[in-house]
Amino acid sequence: MEQNNETLAIMQDALAALEGGEALFVFTITNSGEFSDLRLGRKIAFRGRKIVQIGSSGDLEFDSLLESYAHSALSGTASSEASTVYINRNLGGKLALTNRRSEAEEKSARVLTQLFTGSPRLLIVGGGHVALALARVGEIVGFEIVVTDDRDSFANKDRFPMAVIIDVAEPSDAIPRLVGQAETFIVLVSRGHRLDEEGLRQALKTGASYIGMIGSKRRTETVLRHMAEEGVDQELLDAVSTPIGLNIGAETPEEIAVAIIAEILMLRNGESGNRMIDGARAK
Repeated sequence: MEQNNETLAIMQDALAALEGGEALFVFTITNSGEFSDLRLGRKIAFRGRKIVQIGSSGDLEFDSLLESYAHSALSGTASSEASTVYINRNLGGKLALTNRRSEAEEKSARVLTQLFTGSPRLLIVGGGHVALALARVGEIVGFEIVVTDDRDSFANKDRFPMAVIIDVAEPSDAIPRLVGQAETFIVLVSRGHRLDEEGLRQALKTGASYIGMIGSKRRTETVLRHMAEEGVDQELLDAVSTPIGLNIGAETPEEIAVAIIAEILMLRNGESGNRMIDGARAK
């Protein structure tokens, strides 16, 4: 009965993850190998970046190894495709895991891995030329596009057909309700100083994975100074990406959008943003 309850909980969490909730990494034991106590079909899952475990193999060392692998997947450093991993004890008696069949032994346990996650959300605050270019580029690389602007002549389905949500409202009203349960990346590209400040004030309360704000150095420094004077934690302000994007000499709205999306992907994937050829030459 306990195993059935755990399996049901895992299935419910997998559905929630696909609908935008916390990502879930699920292991299913398909062959017990040398581990006679492992039950075939048993599911062990790990949810979210803080890692919450659901279910157990009954072996703490085995579970710890699975947790480490799940952590890599949930942090984006392992493949998100369904695959099989192989687990056995090495000559020193410690558990070893590999995802290569050629490295597995006959007595290895086989475990199916699956990552359940919704699309990361790109919340664009503003409906101008840069916002439109951002929506186009963001959709291409797999973001769920959400747009808000206080002008219905800019925030509408004709202008943003790729957006799953369009909210005509002031940033201070829209942002709190538009941050999804999954990863949300907020880009402030509104038309004015006041709207940017309102948007940033709310964005800083959301725990979003990324907050970027466009604008001149003078304009953005003014906004950040006002936030600091209001008592906003300096560490939060320092994390705001402004000037926004990678330095690629962008000038047109499309180029600016590419620079912003490239920065978001760099941070999300834990990479440096260096040229690939520089890394190749260093080897």
